[in-house]
Amino acid sequence: MEELERRETRGTATMTTTDASDRTDERRTDGPLAGVKVLDLSIALTGPYATALLADQGAEVVKVERPGIGDIARWVGVAVNNMSAFYLACNRGKRCIAVDLSTDEGRDIVLQLAAEADVVVQNFRPGVVDRLGVGYDAVRALNPDVVYTSISGYGPEGPYRDRSAYDTSMQAYAGFAANQADPNGGPPTFLRQNGADKVSALYACQAITAALFARANGHGGQHVELAMADACVSFLWADSAGNEVLLESDG
Repeated sequence: MEELERRETRGTATMTTTDASDRTDERRTDGPLAGVKVLDLSIALTGPYATALLADQGAEVVKVERPGIGDIARWVGVAVNNMSAFYLACNRGKRCIAVDLSTDEGRDIVLQLAAEADVVVQNFRPGVVDRLGVGYDAVRALNPDVVYTSISGYGPEGPYRDRSAYDTSMQAYAGFAANQADPNGGPPTFLRQNGADKVSALYACQAITAALFARANGHGGQHVELAMADACVSFLWADSAGNEVLLESDG
């Protein structure tokens, strides 16, 4: 994992690239997304996994983390030197910078990065990035062609918009747990993996590349808003909602 260190020089923030492992940079420089710059403001699994897939396809990804603690995924599961396998799997091929978004200087650094990005990805609850000054409107004012992607549990509108979303709560809400129940009356059962998070990441990655394709065809940038609930219901729909699709079926 390559990290961008922030250094203070007479009050001016500058960034230098360092490789903690002293190994040659192994990020891809080819692939279908070569030349695409991605700014990753997301944490945990859904956003970071989506941007890792973009990096796999050649995109240049810079990840912003909180100073001190970093992404919470660093502390989940098995780890070596406070670096978990979970975090490494979801943040492969990226460069990282520690920025305090609650400060004016931190906001300015992120806006500077966003102004040069093709894609920005964040998975805060709706409204949080706007309060921090790095929401879609603020970034679009600097970068009209940006593909700005907002991932949340239940979308930007509705009674659940402000609720935090976790994989288990999303499995329960969207139907994964009910789908795994014994059809003869067994209780709802969770998948033994973060299925809702990963499904949502796949949908986010596809939506981002579709938005980039639209931009390449002259349609400009756009705000991609993805609700995990929508992604998971869509994933289950084809083979798990037969009686909802055909209300008068013979089965």
